[in-house]
Amino acid sequence: MSMSYKPERDIIGAVHEEIDFPLAYSIVTHHKVENFERLLRAIYVPQNVYCVHVDTKAKATVAAAIANIASCFPNVFMVSQPVKVVYAGWTRVQADLNCMSDLLNVSTEWKYFINLCGQDFPMKTNLEMVRDLKALEGANSIEFNLLPMRHKWRVATTFAPVNGHIQSTGKAKGPAPFDLSVLKGSAYMIASRGYINSVLTDSRIRELMEWCKDVYSPDEILWATTQQMPGVPGSMSATSHVYQADSIARLVLWMGQSKCHGHFVREVCVFAVADLPWILSHHRMFANKFDVESDSVAVFCLEEYLREKRLAEIESDGK
Repeated sequence: MSMSYKPERDIIGAVHEEIDFPLAYSIVTHHKVENFERLLRAIYVPQNVYCVHVDTKAKATVAAAIANIASCFPNVFMVSQPVKVVYAGWTRVQADLNCMSDLLNVSTEWKYFINLCGQDFPMKTNLEMVRDLKALEGANSIEFNLLPMRHKWRVATTFAPVNGHIQSTGKAKGPAPFDLSVLKGSAYMIASRGYINSVLTDSRIRELMEWCKDVYSPDEILWATTQQMPGVPGSMSATSHVYQADSIARLVLWMGQSKCHGHFVREVCVFAVADLPWILSHHRMFANKFDVESDSVAVFCLEEYLREKRLAEIESDGK
């Protein structure tokens, strides 16, 4: 991209600690414009940069509305190469990869990368996130676990998109390159700038990507497995013998985990306002899923909660 963005150093209403620690976001969405708008409003600060990926199969009215919102801000832009995302397929990874590339080109300032979807919502202010990320001291926060036996089928055969859905081809899948242990994690992560640069340039990671392109849900395999590759910035070396790690990135309430006061979509709770005490009892940066069409009060309450904390931060900084 030819676009570049460098924030002003003296931003009114910002705490100087966070001005010197800008973040980069990838937001992948395809519907629910109001959800996107309220998410962007909640995480927006002038020093950060935001890449927005709208699925090419989204309605034209949705894509136009989101592009119009992005055009209002110098540090929010539409991805240069949008793709048609297929659930559990490689294109979900490609959407983030395209944003990663654009974000590296747009700004040399940002320190950490966070990827989101349009139905996420923050649980912390930008300043709180900056402090959490500084505490990582360059490490990534990427969930990974040994691939459970019940999920071995995901890498036992190759998969391909058929009529908009991922299906097994029945062909046996070979082992991962470099004798890597295949790990499972989340599609969502917090990663250092160095890690993102390596994802796009490290030949070993490129080879792992090629292997991942025809597994089921490669986004849940690639980032987790890469996090244990030696020499990757912010990763945990495989010699550490650590094969389980959580992430501060995202809170999800899965079916059977706890009571959901909203409703389930693909076994994930779409939160209602009554879920907020459970949400706020966890110390993650974002929670998923919210839907303003089914419960706008839940989002409104979180907006007010974050607003009060933000005002307190600014007041404290001014003393």
